Amino acid sequence: MRIGNNSQGIWQLLSGGTNTPFAGARRSGAGGRNTLEDLLTGHYKNSHGVEGMVITKGSNRKRIMPVSDEMKQFVYNDVKDAFYKYNGMSGDNEAEQKRYSAAINNYLKTVKKEDRSATSWTLGQMKVNFANKVASAVKEKVPGWTYGKPIPSDVLDEIFADEGIISTVSGEAKGLDMKI
Repeated sequence: MRIGNNSQGIWQLLSGGTNTPFAGARRSGAGGRNTLEDLLTGHYKNSHGVEGMVITKGSNRKRIMPVSDEMKQFVYNDVKDAFYKYNGMSGDNEAEQKRYSAAINNYLKTVKKEDRSATSWTLGQMKVNFANKVASAVKEKVPGWTYGKPIPSDVLDEIFADEGIISTVSGEAKGLDMKI
């Protein structure tokens, strides 16, 4: 065992030798990873490759942003599916969760970089607010119901046909009555 030469590999790695395992990490298309170039230029990305998702203290991300009607409908459909399939729970279908995250992240890439974090927060608040409204409506119609317990489909049909619930999706931010 050679004790005196342990740092040789580290120095070779840090010196930028071509046989290092990180030699290709500087390319710009490295997916969701932050490359050294990204870190040096301040172009940080989240794990999905979306730049501008800063959530540090004072980032001003907790603000309501305008969201496209398509995304409102997408969030609405996701919550609706969760109530029909999983009785208000999120479920454990990894493919569904990845599909949802990919759609949100693809949408965020269309938003100005400085508004992405706030838009993501807005979408999350919409989802929580909408799910809470549906859960309250279910509890009114099925006393004693809790998340995960079966819900009769006719009750869900009636709730999702209600104009008060549907108005959450239409317009600017109707139904997003939360305190910030």
